[in-house]
Amino acid sequence: MKKILAFILLVLVCLPAFAANVIDDFEKYHDGDFPSSWRTWPFQRGKAEQIYKVASENGNKYLHADDAAGLSIQIMRNFDWNLSNYPKFSWKWRAKKLPVGAVESDPEKNDSACGVYVVISKARQEMMKYVWSTTLPVGTVYEKKPGKAYIIVADTGPSKLNTWQTHTVNVAEDYKKYFKKDLDKEPAGIAVLTDSNATLQGAACDYDDFTLMN
Repeated sequence: MKKILAFILLVLVCLPAFAANVIDDFEKYHDGDFPSSWRTWPFQRGKAEQIYKVASENGNKYLHADDAAGLSIQIMRNFDWNLSNYPKFSWKWRAKKLPVGAVESDPEKNDSACGVYVVISKARQEMMKYVWSTTLPVGTVYEKKPGKAYIIVADTGPSKLNTWQTHTVNVAEDYKKYFKKDLDKEPAGIAVLTDSNATLQGAACDYDDFTLMN
């Protein structure tokens, strides 16, 4: 009986670890640091460090991004993603400054205060990008590269500015919805991009609690 109870206890203890897997909550970094677990494209680290810095508020650390200079640098977090165990992806963001006049569906105005990518395949250049848009309605889907890259508007406008918003998506379901086919590989990781290089109006966003869920 003791062995059975011990086994049940072990299972109960392990369940929360399986239910959620934190990719990054930024608690391990120092304020003002660039988060060292994140990567950039070659030769872009210096510019990325100007945009992305760890900050804290009320005892909680998060990633603050401010692209005042229109640098438009993406940072990436690569990891082994077991989609069978963790089909859902969750994050928090808080738009601080919306790039004035930005429209993600217009190549000449394609800026976003907050942008979170699910990178499906670097080799195939497949990705889904969730954005906090300045102007486009929530639910808008823009096919940036046919069959390759989709932009999905998760929040929009200034009504929730400076307020944390949480989003959870089912990666396989969203992939099938937008790519019109089943996902046949594990995602490569995630990325974020706060950018204002098209409008040159400045953009800022806070990010936190990137988490895989079942």
